[in-house]
Amino acid sequence: MRASKRFINKKPMHQRRKEVLVIFISGLIVFSAIFIYSYIRYSPVLFSEHPKINIVCNEELSNDYSISCTIEIDSKNPKDTVGPLNSKIRIRGSGAGKGANAWPKKGYRIELSQQKSLLGLRKDDDWILFAMYMDYPRMRIKMCLELWRSLEPFNPTAILPRSKYVTLYLNGEFQGLYLLAEKNDRRLFGLDDAQNNINSSLIFQYRYPDPIGIYRSENWEQDWPNEGENIYIMDEIMTDLVFFIHDSSDELFFNPINGIFAKFDKLNLIDFYLYNFFILHGDFWNKNYYIARNTYPNKFFLIPWDFDRSLGQYIWKSSDAYDNREDLIRSRNEMYDRLIKNEEFMEDCKTRWKYLREELWTNEYILEMASEIYSDIKDLQEIDAQMWDPYPTITNNIKNSNQVDESVRELFEWLTDRLDFCDSYFS
Repeated sequence: MRASKRFINKKPMHQRRKEVLVIFISGLIVFSAIFIYSYIRYSPVLFSEHPKINIVCNEELSNDYSISCTIEIDSKNPKDTVGPLNSKIRIRGSGAGKGANAWPKKGYRIELSQQKSLLGLRKDDDWILFAMYMDYPRMRIKMCLELWRSLEPFNPTAILPRSKYVTLYLNGEFQGLYLLAEKNDRRLFGLDDAQNNINSSLIFQYRYPDPIGIYRSENWEQDWPNEGENIYIMDEIMTDLVFFIHDSSDELFFNPINGIFAKFDKLNLIDFYLYNFFILHGDFWNKNYYIARNTYPNKFFLIPWDFDRSLGQYIWKSSDAYDNREDLIRSRNEMYDRLIKNEEFMEDCKTRWKYLREELWTNEYILEMASEIYSDIKDLQEIDAQMWDPYPTITNNIKNSNQVDESVRELFEWLTDRLDFCDSYFS
């Protein structure tokens, strides 16, 4: 009886096969969806046009010293494929490596075992990988580099590294979107060989803030002549320069023969002010720039750097496009305090701004530059922001996505508004 009942209630074979097939297909769809979401979404390099950098190292990374590694570049353009090359790597930046403000996404400095052109950039052995952790839309650092470099046909001192977006793998793990860049050095600036005297070509980097009118060597670095040259000239040169800026009379400071414009390239001082005023460079004016000079009697020129707080954003924080930082600039930089108070210098700034707006920095030019950068990375912006969220307590993907989109929209609006403000300020 029981056997016959079981037989009667048993489903036909074709129906059971159909149900198994339905379950199998449903499972396959779910598995495929998970696979596509995880593998494609979080390994976008498979479908991205960006070159992939693979770095392999067997020791723990440090910002105090370099360790050995191998580096290779995979690119859809065979000409850009490189490696593997024996190299050295270290974490770059004082805030990125240690301390209370350590950033989880690290930037790196790479030293190749030989000079090599990477991705069509110059042939060199020193390279930088910008993490762009505080650059939430992943656009501002690239934009600032390109903006300053755009001045070079109009001003030979407007030099900054060229750069390319890449995706990075470290020991096989996907690290996200990075910006590969050349390094600020004598080759980039076109400087002569070092001399064992104060007339040498030089690069001094202002890394940490100092009070007005004071020079302290621990807040500066002599990048050129480098350590291998066994030449140290920074203290003597900077002590004399700071003394001149702080203690000279107005008559001497603006003397056409031996004043400030005999020491510094005047066009560089003008463009340096216009550029940094326009991008609303925040963590700046009393640090984060370079002083460079070719062999004397060439003049000093300034190179801007460290663009984390620029173009109205810092992580998700924003600055008003109509913010006038003139008082802040004057309080942090005594040289520019004296220059801004000089009517002739400010008239030259106004004339230069008008020229640049008509010949180069038009609204169309600036916005097209931003659009090209956005188009290059829009497929990776949200992914990188979710991987390296500066505020991990906010974990909602939709909210994160909206934050990225909002930061991009705000950046485009800010650029237009800032141009309008600067037009008014320099009119």
